[in-house]
Amino acid sequence: MSENTRNVLLGFFLILSLGAFASLMFMIGEMPEWIGAGDWELTISGLSEIRGISEGTAVYLNGVEIGRVNRLKFKDIRRPGLGVQVIARIKERYSVPRGAIAKLYGAMLGIGSGQIHLIIESNLQMQSLPKDGTAQIRGEAASAIGEVVSKDFIKSFERTVDHIGNLAYHLQPVAENLAVLLEQRSVESVDRPISSEETFTANVSTLIERFDNLIRNLNTVLGDESVQEDVKGVVADLKSSSEDIRALIVQWQTDSKTIADNTNQAINRIESKVDITLDEFVNVVENLDDATKSIARIMQNVNAGKGTAGLLVRDDRLYESGVLTLQRAADALAKLNRILGKIEEDGYITVGQTTPVGTFTKDFPTNPGKP
Repeated sequence: MSENTRNVLLGFFLILSLGAFASLMFMIGEMPEWIGAGDWELTISGLSEIRGISEGTAVYLNGVEIGRVNRLKFKDIRRPGLGVQVIARIKERYSVPRGAIAKLYGAMLGIGSGQIHLIIESNLQMQSLPKDGTAQIRGEAASAIGEVVSKDFIKSFERTVDHIGNLAYHLQPVAENLAVLLEQRSVESVDRPISSEETFTANVSTLIERFDNLIRNLNTVLGDESVQEDVKGVVADLKSSSEDIRALIVQWQTDSKTIADNTNQAINRIESKVDITLDEFVNVVENLDDATKSIARIMQNVNAGKGTAGLLVRDDRLYESGVLTLQRAADALAKLNRILGKIEEDGYITVGQTTPVGTFTKDFPTNPGKP
């Protein structure tokens, strides 16, 4: 290769390197001021400290990159407590309305670079800031996570973490007891006599070992042929008993059905007889009602003097005849009484003796007309 060719290639490589370097400077915002001579400065103040923001940090307006941070400085270098200011260079073709607020977002979780977003409220007047280097807006530190997650949620999360810590603290004795409950303890160590120097209480490990021994012994017992024959016999007996029980249940169902049918027939017969008896009773009641009505009509006719009975009841002569008959009966009784008294005086009969010898005490003459 000739020297001229080598020089041409070297010059071409140098130009490409300068172009790449200029592109990188333009991308990261480290361009000298003479390259961006038309840009204007915007001062962001009101910040007590800055984290994650450095020279070259992008400045966005409604998601569009309009400039980059040029430098950072103290408001008063002799009094750092007054805060920090961010000087950003905004491209000439962009304007920033008055009253806009700059939110400075640091790198999320320390990864990547920070960003500055200019927030414009909808009710702001669209009067732009001057581009003579005196433009100034208020800034405030912000966090992308803080905007996604509310402060109330963070406080609630902190309280939850505290509660979990307290729960873990109080669960520590429980965990220790659980560890003691689950530690390895053999059956031999638990069954050791109390008089020995070291004794243990059974736990889960001991229970599992005992259960394993039980299963092992059960397998040993069931593995014996004689035991297997006995088990088969028991199973056969159970099967036979179940068949007998099944037959008994079938017979019971049949008998129950027969009893139910007979009961239903008896109930039907009783219902029919009850119906007949009720009908007869109703007829008797109706006949009695008719008889009562007839008696009432007869009594009404008697009271009204209708018919033979009515005439007799209402006839005055019947009353007079009755009175005369009673008087005559009274006279007859009086005469009879006198005759009996005369007979008693004559001694033919004795009235009032408790133990008479006979009915008459004296014989009457057979011929009373002769002496």
